[in-house]
Amino acid sequence: MAAMEPSQTRDDLAHDQNSPKHIPFDLTVEILSRLPAKSIIRFQSVSKLWCSIIRSKDLADAFLIHSKTRPRLLFTFKHFDSRKRFIFSAPEHGIEENSSTARHDMTISDLVYYIRSRPVNGLICCTRGSSIAVCNPTTRQILKLPDVTLNGRDMYARLGYDPVQDQYKVLCVMMFNGIDSRTSDNIQQEHFVFTLGCQQQEWKKIEFVDGDPYTHFLGGICINGAIYFVIGDFKIARFDVRSEKVKFINTPQEDMLNEEDIKKVAVYHHSNGHITTINAYCWTLVNHQGKLGATDYRYFRLMRLWIQEEKEDAWTIMTCDVPTEWENLFLKIDPSSPGEIHTGEVMLVSDTLEASKPFTVYYNDVVRKSFRSAKVEGIADSEFRRRIQGIRKRNRKMLSFPGHIENIMFLSC
Repeated sequence: MAAMEPSQTRDDLAHDQNSPKHIPFDLTVEILSRLPAKSIIRFQSVSKLWCSIIRSKDLADAFLIHSKTRPRLLFTFKHFDSRKRFIFSAPEHGIEENSSTARHDMTISDLVYYIRSRPVNGLICCTRGSSIAVCNPTTRQILKLPDVTLNGRDMYARLGYDPVQDQYKVLCVMMFNGIDSRTSDNIQQEHFVFTLGCQQQEWKKIEFVDGDPYTHFLGGICINGAIYFVIGDFKIARFDVRSEKVKFINTPQEDMLNEEDIKKVAVYHHSNGHITTINAYCWTLVNHQGKLGATDYRYFRLMRLWIQEEKEDAWTIMTCDVPTEWENLFLKIDPSSPGEIHTGEVMLVSDTLEASKPFTVYYNDVVRKSFRSAKVEGIADSEFRRRIQGIRKRNRKMLSFPGHIENIMFLSC
C-alpha cells in the first residue's frame, strides 16, 4: 500500500554515500518512527524524497510497532444536522491514572457513516446503507469501497487483519434476519470479502459451508487473524481472514452458573415504590491477553469474564461482585462493555455524552476483583463546542472503543 517501493527510497538515499551528512535509510526510518504521527504526516511536504519515505511500508510497519505500546481509547459521535461524524481519541488509563485528555482526530463530513465494531490496527470499518468504507483517523483518510447490492437485506461489515500475509480484509454479510425471513431457509444469506491493496478491486463471494445459515449478527472483534462475532444464543462465528472460512464456536451455557452465583443474581430492586425484577443482561466479545474472551454483567450485581481455552468449546469463567455503591449507578446509566484495555480491565461506559461534562469510564478487573473510574476531558467541553459549529449544549449518543492505535499507513484499494 506504499506510494513507493522501499528499494526506491533506499536507492535515493544511497546516491551520496560519501557525504558525511548521509543518514542510512534504516536509521532514517527508525528516527521517524519515534516521532508523533502528526509531525510525520506534516513532513511529507518537505520534499519528494521525504514524501516517499513517509509513505513507505518500512516506516508504516516501524511506526506501528511503537504505536502498539501506546494504546488509546476511541470515541465517536455524530451530528445529524450538519451531517458530520466526529472522532476523538485519548490515552488508555493506567492502573493509577484517573483522568486523560482527548483530542479531536478527524471529522467525517457529507455522509454520516456508522461505526459498528472496534478499530483494527488503528483502521475503522464504517457503513451506511449499501456503502462500506475504511477510515484511518491518523492520516484522516476515508477509503470508500465498491457498493454492495442489498436487495432489501440487512448488511454487516467487519474489518480483519491477517498478520501472516500482512493483509487487511473486509467481511461483508448480507441477509434477512430471523424476523424478516420468518424461517432460516429464506434469509438469502451471502458472504463477500474485499482485500485492501489487491489489484482486483471488487467483492469476492465466498461459500459458507459450516452448518446452517445464521439469522443474527452482533458485535465483532479481530484477534490473531480471525474475526469473531455473535450469531445467536450461546454461539459465536469465527471468520479466518487468511483462509476466508467461517466456523462456529459454542459459548458457555447459562446452566454453567454455580449455585452461589445464581443466588447473587436473583435480586429484586425497588423502583417508584414497586418491586421490579431487573432483567438486564449484556455480554460482549473481548481480547483477553491475545485470547478470545467475553464479558457480561447480570442484574447489575455480578460480572463474569469468559476466556476461551485451547480447545475452542472449552471456557474458563471468573466472576466478580459489583460494589454496592455502584449498583444504582449502573441501573441509572445502563452501561455497555466495549472491551478490555491494556491493563486487563474490562471497560464499562454509558452511550450518552452529556453536554459540558467530562466523560466517565468505569473499569472492572475480574481477576483482581476491583473496580475504579476515570475521567476523559476535552470531548464535551466548551472549547470544542466553540470551534466546531452545530454541537451546542445537547447530549449526544456516543460509541467508545478500547485498543485504538495510531497508524500512518496510507489507504489504497
